[in-house]
Amino acid sequence: MVKSVEQHYGNDGIVQRILDALTQAGHNIDELDSDVLAAADEFHIGGREGTTHVAAAINIGAGDHVLDVGCGIGGAARFLASSTGASVTGIDLTPEFVDAAIQLSDLVGVGALVDFKVGSALDLPFLDNSFDAVTMLHVGMNIENKVQMMSELARVCRSGGTVVVYDVTTTGEGDLPYPMPWSTTAEFSFLEPATTYEAAGADVGLEHVGSSNHYDLALKFFNEPPSTPPPVSLGHLMGPRMMEMRDNAADAINQGLISPVLMTFLVP
Repeated sequence: MVKSVEQHYGNDGIVQRILDALTQAGHNIDELDSDVLAAADEFHIGGREGTTHVAAAINIGAGDHVLDVGCGIGGAARFLASSTGASVTGIDLTPEFVDAAIQLSDLVGVGALVDFKVGSALDLPFLDNSFDAVTMLHVGMNIENKVQMMSELARVCRSGGTVVVYDVTTTGEGDLPYPMPWSTTAEFSFLEPATTYEAAGADVGLEHVGSSNHYDLALKFFNEPPSTPPPVSLGHLMGPRMMEMRDNAADAINQGLISPVLMTFLVP
């Protein structure tokens, strides 16, 4: 029985499963780049395309320092670092994810631009005003206290910086099927409409710049798989139940119960 969020996500051997799959697909492990990992390490609706929307929403470049909260195995952090030249710190509650993020970043040659730590989104281990921008991709679904979550994102971001939250939100009424990619049962699932995030941001002093619903991206992501399957997938990350989780998420998307929404906030 899964008793915590960490237990839902945590499992041993992540890196070895990924490397074994890449080797079987004919890749040279000594000559990997971040792109080959994208189908497994960008664990959110839309994958790499979703990450590019997040990157477009934050105004960062070389010399900037970004925090990615709930970084998973580091895919979004690696993309942001390699595509913008910024340095990126990732933090995640799951130690196995953080270990994998460090190893994979070194393997694809971006270890100098990224670093990763274990920690909670509700108690970030950083000083106030530490970052030029903060991102959080598909994390809030596991967090009940949205005000505390948004307060921490705002606290560690400098004045004038941007906070971008890309999350699964409720858009219709009805019971969700479980397991879902973010929770085995409803016990650790705290989905809310985007307006709840926006109100929480206002409560902690953030200026809401705008929100964009990426429902079309979700429909494409779940209903139009690539003609050639990638060498690694979320199954290598989450194990054999990932297909059931994915099918349940697809059903919820197709019924209009949930949708990914990108929300942008400015720190005054």
